[in-house]
Amino acid sequence: MGTPSGLIATAAFQALAVSELQALGARGLPLLVVDHPLGGEKPEGVLRRAHQAVEQLAGLITPAG
Repeated sequence: MGTPSGLIATAAFQALAVSELQALGARGLPLLVVDHPLGGEKPEGVLRRAHQAVEQLAGLITPAG
């Protein structure tokens, strides 16, 4: 089964991330997308993005059904 992995990107780079995943033959790799930008954010902005990431991650690792 290997090591679980995925990719995290900001929304501004989502299309690039998808393109790179396809080019590398990793289409099935989970992609977690948070709001852009990350740099220069105040703590509350970083916290909001962290919550976004946790919610998406839970959806990616929780079995459907």
